[in-house]
Amino acid sequence: MTEDEIFEAILSAPGPDVLPVASSEAVAEAEEAIGYPLPSLLRRLYLEVGNGGFGPRGGIIGVRGYDFWKSDIFADITESALAFRTESYGRCAGMIQLLDWGCAIASLLDCRDPEGAMWGWDPNLCCLDHALFPQDITFASWLAESIARDFAEPFYDGYFEVSPQDEAEIAVSTIGEEEEPCMWAPPAWVKGRKAGIWERRHMSDD
Repeated sequence: MTEDEIFEAILSAPGPDVLPVASSEAVAEAEEAIGYPLPSLLRRLYLEVGNGGFGPRGGIIGVRGYDFWKSDIFADITESALAFRTESYGRCAGMIQLLDWGCAIASLLDCRDPEGAMWGWDPNLCCLDHALFPQDITFASWLAESIARDFAEPFYDGYFEVSPQDEAEIAVSTIGEEEEPCMWAPPAWVKGRKAGIWERRHMSDD
């Protein structure tokens, strides 16, 4: 789908949770806090469709003025951008928390990339060092995947499925966890979908 097609699809059926449109001043404030412009599609959605409340699970977080229960960690994307810029790791600077799945799991948008690369955040599977991982999908493609779909689980259906290889790696990471660094790897993603065991081995061979 083109960006215009994605926009029109969401505009025609934004969902019951969509909020009133954002002001241009609030969008500009968010971009200043991020240090980078928002992807053009997201900017247009905020200004012409709603200040959040659309997209997967109707959960995309808005700019200042966003007030909705689906954002438990940050009040809006401006707040997440400012927090990410000041964290000691610096790995999320230029990103925003775009969707809060609950249980500290989130979808992040990297505004340093003009195409808007999507990242996942899940500290529950392993540790904080491995909580952030790339999903190999752009914001536009990620949003297109959500149209007319009901995501039963974070990111994509089956995200919480654990393979035998994953179980073995998790078991190894718990041995001597006080003395040794974590040895478990976060989920590998291919075009926005969690890679299977064969794909992960193929990727490691490369």
